[in-house]
Amino acid sequence: MDNLKLSIMSENTETKFGFDQLNTRTPLWAKRTFYIVSVLTTVAVFIVSGDPAIKPDTAVRIMLYLKGLDMLTLALSKMFGLQTKDEQS
Repeated sequence: MDNLKLSIMSENTETKFGFDQLNTRTPLWAKRTFYIVSVLTTVAVFIVSGDPAIKPDTAVRIMLYLKGLDMLTLALSKMFGLQTKDEQS
Protein backbone atom coordinates (compact mmCIF):
# COMPACT_ATOMS: atom_id res chain seq x y z
CA MET A 1 0.00 0.00 0.00
CA ASP A 2 2.89 2.38 0.73
CA ASN A 3 4.26 1.94 -2.79
CA LEU A 4 0.90 2.87 -4.30
CA LYS A 5 0.63 5.87 -2.01
CA LEU A 6 4.10 7.03 -2.99
CA SER A 7 3.42 6.66 -6.70
CA ILE A 8 0.20 8.69 -6.45
CA MET A 9 1.63 11.41 -4.22
CA SER A 10 5.06 11.73 -5.81
CA GLU A 11 6.55 15.04 -6.87
CA ASN A 12 6.38 13.93 -10.50
CA THR A 13 2.60 13.51 -10.45
CA GLU A 14 0.09 16.29 -10.95
CA THR A 15 -3.72 16.23 -10.78
CA LYS A 16 -5.42 17.80 -13.79
CA PHE A 17 -9.06 18.42 -14.72
CA GLY A 18 -10.78 18.35 -18.11
CA PHE A 19 -12.05 16.21 -20.94
CA ASP A 20 -8.49 15.28 -21.91
CA GLN A 21 -8.19 13.42 -18.58
CA LEU A 22 -10.82 10.79 -19.40
CA ASN A 23 -8.19 8.22 -20.42
CA THR A 24 -5.81 8.89 -17.54
CA ARG A 25 -5.75 7.34 -14.08
CA THR A 26 -8.41 8.77 -11.75
CA PRO A 27 -7.16 9.94 -8.34
CA LEU A 28 -8.20 7.81 -5.40
CA TRP A 29 -9.96 10.69 -3.64
CA ALA A 30 -12.19 11.25 -6.71
CA LYS A 31 -13.13 7.56 -6.83
CA ARG A 32 -13.93 7.51 -3.12
CA THR A 33 -16.06 10.66 -3.41
CA PHE A 34 -18.12 9.07 -6.18
CA TYR A 35 -18.64 5.87 -4.21
CA ILE A 36 -19.70 7.75 -1.08
CA VAL A 37 -22.18 9.91 -3.01
CA SER A 38 -23.52 6.83 -4.82
CA VAL A 39 -24.11 4.92 -1.58
CA LEU A 40 -25.77 7.89 0.11
CA THR A 41 -28.11 8.60 -2.80
CA THR A 42 -29.04 4.92 -3.08
CA VAL A 43 -29.93 4.83 0.60
CA ALA A 44 -31.97 8.02 0.14
CA VAL A 45 -33.83 6.44 -2.82
CA PHE A 46 -34.78 3.45 -0.65
CA ILE A 47 -36.03 5.76 2.09
CA VAL A 48 -38.03 7.93 -0.31
CA SER A 49 -39.54 4.98 -2.16
CA GLY A 50 -40.66 3.30 1.07
CA ASP A 51 -42.10 6.36 2.80
CA PRO A 52 -45.92 6.37 2.57
CA ALA A 53 -46.05 10.07 3.52
CA ILE A 54 -44.42 11.10 0.22
CA LYS A 55 -46.75 11.23 -2.78
CA PRO A 56 -45.72 8.92 -5.65
CA ASP A 57 -45.22 11.80 -8.12
CA THR A 58 -42.99 13.62 -5.67
CA ALA A 59 -41.06 10.45 -4.85
CA VAL A 60 -40.30 9.80 -8.52
CA ARG A 61 -39.05 13.36 -8.97
CA ILE A 62 -36.80 13.12 -5.89
CA MET A 63 -35.38 9.77 -7.04
CA LEU A 64 -34.61 11.19 -10.49
CA TYR A 65 -32.77 14.12 -8.95
CA LEU A 66 -30.75 11.81 -6.71
CA LYS A 67 -29.73 9.52 -9.56
CA GLY A 68 -28.90 12.58 -11.66
CA LEU A 69 -26.53 13.60 -8.87
CA ASP A 70 -24.93 10.16 -9.17
CA MET A 71 -24.31 10.63 -12.89
CA LEU A 72 -22.91 14.12 -12.34
CA THR A 73 -20.44 13.00 -9.68
CA LEU A 74 -19.32 10.06 -11.82
CA ALA A 75 -18.71 12.36 -14.78
CA LEU A 76 -16.83 14.88 -12.67
CA SER A 77 -14.72 12.22 -10.97
CA LYS A 78 -13.68 10.83 -14.34
CA MET A 79 -12.58 14.29 -15.50
CA PHE A 80 -9.84 14.35 -12.84
CA GLY A 81 -6.67 12.63 -13.94
CA LEU A 82 -3.15 12.01 -12.72
CA GLN A 83 -0.31 12.86 -15.06
CA THR A 84 3.39 12.47 -14.54
CA LYS A 85 5.80 15.19 -15.61
CA ASP A 86 7.03 12.84 -18.38
CA GLU A 87 3.52 12.53 -19.87
CA GLN A 88 3.03 16.30 -19.92
CA SER A 89 5.99 17.04 -22.17
